[in-house]
This record gives sequence, C-alpha cells and structure tokens, in this order.
Amino acid sequence: RMSRDSMYARHGGDLQGIANHFAYLKQLGVTAIWPTPIIENDMPKASYHGYAVTDCYKVDPRYGTNAEYVQFVQNSHKQGFKVIQDIVLNHWGSYHHLFLDKPAADWFHAFPTFTRSNYNAYPLNDPHASKRDYKLFNDGWFDTSMPDVNQGNPLVSTYLIQNFLWWVETTGLDGYRIDTYPYSEPKFLMAWGKAIQEEYPKLAMFGEAWEGTEAEQAFFAQNIFPPVNGFKSNLPGVLDFQICFGISDALNSGDLTKLYRSLQGDWMYVDATRNVPFLDNHDMSRFYSVIGEDFAKFKMGIAWLLTLRGTPQLYYGTEVLMKNFSDPDGKVREDFPGGWAG
Repeated sequence: RMSRDSMYARHGGDLQGIANHFAYLKQLGVTAIWPTPIIENDMPKASYHGYAVTDCYKVDPRYGTNAEYVQFVQNSHKQGFKVIQDIVLNHWGSYHHLFLDKPAADWFHAFPTFTRSNYNAYPLNDPHASKRDYKLFNDGWFDTSMPDVNQGNPLVSTYLIQNFLWWVETTGLDGYRIDTYPYSEPKFLMAWGKAIQEEYPKLAMFGEAWEGTEAEQAFFAQNIFPPVNGFKSNLPGVLDFQICFGISDALNSGDLTKLYRSLQGDWMYVDATRNVPFLDNHDMSRFYSVIGEDFAKFKMGIAWLLTLRGTPQLYYGTEVLMKNFSDPDGKVREDFPGGWAG
C-alpha cells in the first residue's frame, strides 16, 4: 500500500521518476545508478524495501513494467549512466508463488519451528567452527517473512543461475549488487559467479559482506587466500564496510588506525579497486548524523570517499546533508526533500 504517513509503506516513486531527474544526477557527477530491488515484492507488510521477492521474473508494477525497465536501462545508457540491479540470492518473500506452491519440499530450508539465522558468518572461514553454527547461519531464515532458499538443491541452483542470466540478457543492465552475499550456500556462490562471469565477463558485480575485520571482508571477494572449507570466492568486489568504519572512526575520534588498516589490507584482494567504498547506506545511520552534523568533517569524508581506490557509492540525500539514525531503519530511508504532499 502507499502511505506517506508510515515509514513501512510505499511513498511513491517509479522508474520514470528516476529518469525525470537524470539531469540532477548528471550534474552531481553520477556515472551509475543503483536502485534498491525493482523486482516484484507483493508482500503485505514493509514491501517498500524490495528484499522479499515474490516473482523473480517481474518488475514490481509500482515501479513500472518489464518493458519500461528495459527502456529505463536504454535511456540511462544514452545519458551516460550504467545501471546496477540490486538482487537477493539467499531468500525470497513468503508470498512468492514458488513458496506458496512449492515444486518440492526441499526447495527451502525448514526447521521444526521457525529458526532465524544467527547472522554470524564466522563459521564459513573458521576451521574450528561448529556444524550447528554453520547450519544456523546458512539455513536459518533471514526474517519471518523471508524463507531461506535451498541452493544445495541443483534445480534451485539452476533456477537462480538462469534467472540472473536472463535479467542481463533481457535488459542490458551493467552490474549486480548482491544483498546478504555471505548467507548463501558457498558452493552455490562459486557456481553462480562462474556462470555469470563466463557469459558476461564485463558485468560489474559486488556483494554486501558486512563483516568486522579486513580479512573477513576480503574472504568474500576474489582474494589470495587458499580455499577454506572448499570455498574460494570468485566475486570481483565487495561493498567496503571497513572503509566506512575507518572514515567514521577517523573523523569522530581522530584515530586513523582503522582507516589505515582498511587500505593496508588491500594486499589480500586480487584487485581492491573492484571494491565499492561508501559513507552510509539504507541500513546504517546517515553519515552527517554519525559525525555530529559537523560540516567540516562532512567535507573531509566526501573528499576521502571520492579519492580512495574503488568505485565510490553515494547514498541518496547524503549530498544535501540528510540526517538521522537507523533506529529503526525507516528513519534513514526518508523521502528526498521536495515532491508531493502526503
């Protein structure tokens, strides 16, 4: 539903609305556009965020049609923009037609009672990890309305590979941002990445790996490490959370240690320039609030962002000093100033 009075409902906006503001984006210096997921999310609650897919082959009609998305990509290219599609491999929405009418019982991970992921990726690279922790992380549901897809089923694996090959071939998009990348089955991630890159070697791909240290983050990108538990990532790059944390620490405490280590750790990557540094995003407190609304610090943060290695990501509204803390997340997903009244 649409209601500007609720932070958990749709507030309007569609693909054409983005196209209507190409001039603003170009003036800002933008070279690529990353909308949050545009695939159908026909969920009864909080469907605005897009991360609970209900039809893998359909653009959400509130944004437009499949044909309009193809046209959006083409028009973006004409204006000099690349288009990054935000995708989820790990889970779908509980109203997905393949969950409501399962092809087989083992298409999704199931437990005797609802079991949530432990959100702890350490078992993937910990040689001493328990099988229980590993299973909870990989097989537990991300949320009550997001059933965990069983990528160990070869039919499910093939479905996901074909689906995301189809989106590139059909639309001509330029890259994938992969949500919750570490949560998927490791062997599937290797097979999926190999299939996509063999077919589209120039496609940009980077994943969300919200980890605590430089080594844990590098583990999920192409790196110089030997395989761990049979997994060696072939993902070209990741969202650089370590840079984000390092910049905030430097500006708030004057301690440059984290920022230094985040760059010193580049030796672990095959190519650290494939990473995507950022200051904030839709899951985190806004940068201007994090630095205490200090404009001098804001300028230093932006300068770091735009001059570091990698492809900088700017969250909408950061450029106009939008502020708030992610308690809850809806507060950092407010409407851009302007638009129509609620």
